Amino acid sequence: MRFKLGLKPILMIIVAAGIGALLVWAFLQGRKELAIEQGLERPVKSPLRVSIQDGESTIMLDQGSQTKSGITVAPLKSVSHRKELKAYGIVAELQDLVDLRNSFATAKAQVERTQVNLEASRKEYQRAKVLHEDNRNISDKVFQAAEATWRSDEASARAARDALHVLEATVRQRWGAILAKWLFDSSPAFDRLIQRQDVLLQVTLPLGTHLSPAPQYARVQTADGRLASATFVSPSPRTDPRIQGMSFFYLASAQATGLLPGMNILAYLPVGPRAQGVIIPSSAIARWQGKAWVYVQKDSDRFVRREISTETPVEDGWFIKKGLAAGDRVVVSGAQQLLSEEFRAQIQVGEEGGQK
Repeated sequence: MRFKLGLKPILMIIVAAGIGALLVWAFLQGRKELAIEQGLERPVKSPLRVSIQDGESTIMLDQGSQTKSGITVAPLKSVSHRKELKAYGIVAELQDLVDLRNSFATAKAQVERTQVNLEASRKEYQRAKVLHEDNRNISDKVFQAAEATWRSDEASARAARDALHVLEATVRQRWGAILAKWLFDSSPAFDRLIQRQDVLLQVTLPLGTHLSPAPQYARVQTADGRLASATFVSPSPRTDPRIQGMSFFYLASAQATGLLPGMNILAYLPVGPRAQGVIIPSSAIARWQGKAWVYVQKDSDRFVRREISTETPVEDGWFIKKGLAAGDRVVVSGAQQLLSEEFRAQIQVGEEGGQK
């Protein structure tokens, strides 16, 4: 039995076949482009290799990668450092000292004024006395008035001197003998304080800690974290009520420290014998999880990460006695980047494990 197809059905079959072929081609082309994109987005595997050896995180990094990452190493040197006691302090407000200075100047001027009046009235009384005794050349009334003026001026001078002595005692009780003397003498050191060229630091030891005598020099941590030198002035006759320990006054340069009145500070007072150790440069520190880490170079392309203590800051970094020794080579440039690369490599390992 023969079937005859018209021209229209044949054309429809051809068009349908063409559409099907086009859809197949588009599907295959899309799969190809997706594969290319996924290949481009896939991270390039780092030459870095991370492992745990002897309980330490160890990184293998070839010389080329070290240069590209800007990693440099340097050997640690042995240094001696005197043990330090950490104390807390505050930059003293000096308005009270300024007010006392003004009061002292006024009281001193009053003493001088009453003394001048006393000298004048005393001489007048002596003249009147001579005249009165010489056949009463002046009346009793005039003589008695001269004596009364002298006695009054004498009392005024004595009261002025007493007021000055009380004020001097107040200054000593509040600020100690040394600062009091600076105030009384209007010394250059006092002027530097008032002009804020220097700052006065009240350093207070932890409760129950005693130092005698106080160290002549201390180091204070500035607002930006640097350490600056401070010079001993005197014991403080008052303690910081927040800490309740022995207090001392120290002097530091306002320009060098950047400290302002009212700021809280950390101070380090040298005590005890000197100890041997090494200084870890600030640039060698990598921060992670609130801790400080350094990378030690074990051989040309192997580094281990170690935690260090930052309990003893020094001018160039941190002093440590344990964990590292003179001659150990540490990464002094690129430590933070090395830490980032280490964890990036761990993430890559995790991703590869998840894809299997």
